[in-house]
Amino acid sequence: MKSIFAGNFDQQSAIGAAVELYGVDATTAVAHCALEAYFDRRGADHEFWFRIFAHLKGIPLSDSKH
Repeated sequence: MKSIFAGNFDQQSAIGAAVELYGVDATTAVAHCALEAYFDRRGADHEFWFRIFAHLKGIPLSDSKH
């Protein structure tokens, strides 16, 4: 399935939008997006949202797949 979000938004804009929309619950909202993409088999979207989740949680990521 084609990616819905990945490639259409940069990560910094998505982080800003999540924080603006969800405030202290931004990390949880982003985690839900990552899980939904994973279960829908949208690999690129899952990777996009997972990286945003990791950033919000302060989890350093390498360039390798998680």
